[in-house]
This record gives sequence, structure tokens and C-alpha cells, in this order.
Amino acid sequence: MLEQKVQIEFARLSDADEISRLSRDEVEYGLRWNYTAARITGIIRNKSKNAIVARLDGDLVGFGIMTYHQDQANLDLLAIKKEYRRNKVATELMLWLEKVALTAGVYNVFVQLRKTNRGAFKLYQSLGYQTLEKLPKYYGRIEDGILMVKSFRPMINTE
Repeated sequence: MLEQKVQIEFARLSDADEISRLSRDEVEYGLRWNYTAARITGIIRNKSKNAIVARLDGDLVGFGIMTYHQDQANLDLLAIKKEYRRNKVATELMLWLEKVALTAGVYNVFVQLRKTNRGAFKLYQSLGYQTLEKLPKYYGRIEDGILMVKSFRPMINTE
């Protein structure tokens, strides 16, 4: 476990390069690199998205990006540097993003992940996400994905 708590804060424009490299190396490996520094810069500036980072002693150790819609949100990216995994950094990032989603009136948060990413699957399951469907060839038309969802409130009252 980490001896001190990570600090969660909004990403700065100066974080774009590091976030982009972390995405390339830990999320997009084996695929075409989509989340370049220029794209991350645009995301940081986008009012319908939150790009947040986890810092330890000022160093970026992970990040999360979520897009918010009227009553749902989508986790676009989440990555933690290898040496900081299994220390609750991802959980802290997710809880921060989910709190914003709840405050904004979001009913469901969706996340897509590689079928082979067992660590991410276990993380999302532990946070209450459920598998909604399998996504054949979702990643670069070569790798299967999984769509998961966490519902905060029923969308339809069945009573």
C-alpha cells in the first residue's frame, strides 16, 4: 500500500504529453495510437469531459477521463502506472469521477475494456459494474471488448 494518499485533481495542459504516453503504453498497446497529446489537450479543454490525474509527491501516477451526457456518462480512459497498481489509485479516480456523475444527475456509467484485461474487469466488478454485453472486434477490429455498466438509479420506475 502507498504510505501516503494520492491527490486527485483536474489534469493540466502540461499533463497532456504524459497522459498521452501512459495511454499509448498501458491502454492502447498493440493498437493504433489515438490519444495523442493534441487529442488529450482538446479533452482537457472540453467542458463535457473531466480529465483528472492522481499525483503522489507531485508526480502523475494515473489518470481518468470521463465524458458526461444528460443522464449517462462514459469512462473513456483510465490508466495507472504499473508500479502504483493495486494500491487503490484506480478506485480513488473512479470514485471521484462517479461522484461528479451523480452530482450531474447521471443514471448510468458505462465503460469498455479489453476482454483480456482481467485486472480492469475485477476492478470494475468490485466497484459495482456489471457486464452488459460482449463487443466482438471492438478494439482496432482485432480484439474483443466488454461493455460494463453501473446504474445509480433505475431509469424506469416499474412500481
